[in-house]
Amino acid sequence: MKTISFLLLLSSLTLLPAVVLEQSQTDGNRYPNELAGYELYEKAKWKSLKPLISTMDDVRRVLGNPSEARDTSQYTKPYPGDALAKKPVFTYELDADWQVLVYFAKYCFYEGPELPASLNDRLCTIDLLPKKRIAFDRIQFPTAFKKNHVAAADAAWDEYADGSGLVYEVYTTRTPYGTKQAGDLNRIKYGPSGDELKKYASK
Repeated sequence: MKTISFLLLLSSLTLLPAVVLEQSQTDGNRYPNELAGYELYEKAKWKSLKPLISTMDDVRRVLGNPSEARDTSQYTKPYPGDALAKKPVFTYELDADWQVLVYFAKYCFYEGPELPASLNDRLCTIDLLPKKRIAFDRIQFPTAFKKNHVAAADAAWDEYADGSGLVYEVYTTRTPYGTKQAGDLNRIKYGPSGDELKKYASK
């Protein structure tokens, strides 16, 4: 009997680390592949905001009223309010190093299934834009990240995404405005994972 009890105890202890590790990855940091030196999510003021779950009201409650709110569908006109804005973007001056742009499901940039209109006022991504140049041309991204090139009207960049909703954008051309050069960080995006997009798109 003692031998059997000892073996059961040993077995449970052997399985314990795996269980603890799985919980820490799931319940703790939802963006486990943040680059060294850029672990911004864990201590972020906006950490409690959840993509495709938190609403525009939640964003205002956590971050306060934005320093600027724009409806980019009518950029030169006054902001019509959250309910009427077709392509709303909130701007926050986080600190001396980062500006934050908040996008919602009704106007969000991603490749994937179309989201239902019922999620229009839900948070899509929180984008951190560096206020100063940050050279990323020598960064070696882990194998978890997949690279995708994007060419826009005014600039081009490479996207590095790991599937969790974490995306790094690195310029491949000089921008026609500001001081950003090829190889500089454009932004870091924190958004929904691929699995979350599929889950909510199917509702």
